[in-house]
Amino acid sequence: MDKKKRVWQLPFLAILIIGTVIILKKQAPFRTDEGFVFGTVYKITYQSEDNLKEEIESELKKVDNSLSPFNPNSVITHVNRNEETELDSFFVHVFHLAKKISDETHGAFDITVAPLVNAWGFGFKKSAGVDSLVVDSLRQMTGYQKIGLQDNRIIKKDPRMMLDCSAIAKGFGVDAVAMLLERKGIKNYMVDIGGEVVVRGKNSKMNAWRIGINKPI
Repeated sequence: MDKKKRVWQLPFLAILIIGTVIILKKQAPFRTDEGFVFGTVYKITYQSEDNLKEEIESELKKVDNSLSPFNPNSVITHVNRNEETELDSFFVHVFHLAKKISDETHGAFDITVAPLVNAWGFGFKKSAGVDSLVVDSLRQMTGYQKIGLQDNRIIKKDPRMMLDCSAIAKGFGVDAVAMLLERKGIKNYMVDIGGEVVVRGKNSKMNAWRIGINKPI
């Protein structure tokens, strides 16, 4: 009796397997777009029938044109040069967010550290050598309490002050791309910009995304 039942079950099992294969084949493909932004690399993998590379790069370009100190024509570069410029919504949002984080961390996070970051060779200018005297002098032109936003303009207590939003702009860029994918109805994606990562759903093998450190030493 059991043998007869198994024989009858085989056609249904075959139909189930074939149906599963057909469904998987009908699923939208996973795509990967890669490039260079904010002085680093990006890699975006998403499941979509449409190639969204152009729209993704357009969104990244908006963020870059607003917040990248490596971009000579960005809003933040004009601010650092004390040039007249119109602050866009991206810059204003990140500026207020940075101010909030600075308040919450009692200044441990501070976007005015650009002169020090540059002096150590980690920023958008080459290092000219650092010693205690240089550090002490540069600290005179840092401090998030010395800048403010008024009438859509950045007000500095010291015109030599410069901003570097790199510690927060990459994360904002990741969020901006993720929001774009969400608006497109995409449920499975991974956005990586220089190590800042956001994921949703599953990968191309329909498993949970796995994020690791390249050299965890």
